[in-house]
Amino acid sequence: MLKRVLTGGAIAIGAALMLQAPVAAQRGGRPPVFPTKEQFAASAEAQKHVAAARKIAGTDLVKEFENTCSSTGPQRVALARQDAGLPPLKDYTVEPTKIFDNVWFMGLASQGAFVITTSQGLILIDTLNTTEEARDILVPGIKKVGLDPAQIKYIVLTHGHPGQTDHTGGASYLQSTYHPRVMMSKEDWDATLPAQKPERPLAKRDMDIVHGQTLTLGDETLTFTVLFGHTPGTLGIFIPVKWHGQPHVVVLHGGGLQHPNHDSLNRFESVIKDYALEMNAEGILNAHPGIYQDTLADMETIRKNPNGPNPLLYGRDRAARYWKVMDECATARVVALEEAGGRTR
Repeated sequence: MLKRVLTGGAIAIGAALMLQAPVAAQRGGRPPVFPTKEQFAASAEAQKHVAAARKIAGTDLVKEFENTCSSTGPQRVALARQDAGLPPLKDYTVEPTKIFDNVWFMGLASQGAFVITTSQGLILIDTLNTTEEARDILVPGIKKVGLDPAQIKYIVLTHGHPGQTDHTGGASYLQSTYHPRVMMSKEDWDATLPAQKPERPLAKRDMDIVHGQTLTLGDETLTFTVLFGHTPGTLGIFIPVKWHGQPHVVVLHGGGLQHPNHDSLNRFESVIKDYALEMNAEGILNAHPGIYQDTLADMETIRKNPNGPNPLLYGRDRAARYWKVMDECATARVVALEEAGGRTR
């Protein structure tokens, strides 16, 4: 069952704002949504926000602050290493990892998918890069942990890039093989379908997601928000999870805190206020491991000690401070961009 939790007027306003957002860069490129390092450092107003973020971070969110409060903000590992002049890392398949009682991570060190188990089947978030990766990595991983890929009832795509398929590439194969419903934001369906390549077909358009919708399958309900900036319709998905039987909420951010203007920033701030804080979200995930924290190391910790504490959970108070750090750092980048007259890298 899919239902709207906002009024029609609120949805219309959100959609209008989404259409103003620029389409971000495609896989492997650099999105024109960041100030340069020099512009970021030279902006006194931006640095005030950086200082505020540093103070909020205290001593226990230092790594998160350093990762978040740069001119680019959190990046994929490949881009971060490129910026640092380091050679690329060799990609590899990650051992399927039960990161919460009801959520598995599967895929590659560079690119993953999440399998959510419910009392009435599976929800799959993202589908890796290609048909081959879905067929040869994702499906065997699902079977390896004792789940049935035929029980995938919904596929949720966090976002799509025109002509690129790093999150959507396996969806067409999975749709035609197992017949789940396939969901993506309306804006990203609109942007990606006209640009699809014959050698990498997208899934057939099925269900549109708009800001504020929920999806319920069995005993699980996901809440969708639209965080335009990385793409016109990048999703932030709030997921109820359990760890050792105790309930928590985490957010899966489809992008990398790319909020290049005040419309995008305002939406991000409203999602923090109206969803993350209201729902007491305690952790943040991304399909590219390593964007927000060292997810690969965290998963190794979980595999070695599945009965121990979960490093992906920050706790309510610490997580609330993390959201504030993200907000201050995103604001700093918008301010620096504005002062530079929109001139970006």
